[in-house]
Amino acid sequence: MTVSSACPGNRPTGVVVSDLHLFARRSAGVEQMRGLGSRLERASLLVLNGDTFDFRWSTLPDHGTSVARALDWIEALLAERPDREVHCVLGNHDCLDAFVVQLDPLAARRPNFHWHPDSVQIGEAVFLHGDCANGWMDAAALDRYRASWRQDRQRHGMATTAYEWLDRLGITRRAHRWQFPRRRTLARLVYHLDRTRPQWRGTVRRCYFGHTHEPFSDVTHEGITFHNTGSAIVGMAFNPLVFGW
Repeated sequence: MTVSSACPGNRPTGVVVSDLHLFARRSAGVEQMRGLGSRLERASLLVLNGDTFDFRWSTLPDHGTSVARALDWIEALLAERPDREVHCVLGNHDCLDAFVVQLDPLAARRPNFHWHPDSVQIGEAVFLHGDCANGWMDAAALDRYRASWRQDRQRHGMATTAYEWLDRLGITRRAHRWQFPRRRTLARLVYHLDRTRPQWRGTVRRCYFGHTHEPFSDVTHEGITFHNTGSAIVGMAFNPLVFGW
């Protein structure tokens, strides 16, 4: 989907965040969103760029409770400022089928809410979660990768504790750096966009993504400026970004 947002006069601004991993014990997403303060208040658009919710590692009793709480969270965000557009791009942790089937009814109730299974272009910027960087993926390959996540089961007990300790010891972050070297990651993003948005190079100048949990800004690759918004996981770096269009 492409959103045209040409506005005269003052240039509108948006905020993009990713990887809040809300409901996971390892998440500081609630505090990080609260810390956006005036930046979010001034923004006329918010992009939630994937893994906003973490249904696999949720501390809530079951998927039904987690999905209901996720919808409540979005509703509260929309009600907070009804004139602000909110775009929700899905990631692997929040593409759960039980959640996705609720998004069209939510969009019908709330005209300022929009959701996107993979990516959205707003002006000269494209936003995608970034899990396509796990391999050289076209649309079909990304769909196959996400198939297990759409029917994912919730993890509990020792697995949750072990994952939390891996975060606190910095092992998860080192693993992400090893798995996602920057140049290969950007090349895989370009590969995916070439195959899912064939005309994108003619209209896009900036690309925002998450997933790798490794924040950076203003890295140019093949004429496109890339930005990564980090992660709200405890022990990692959160990198919310303001953008104009």
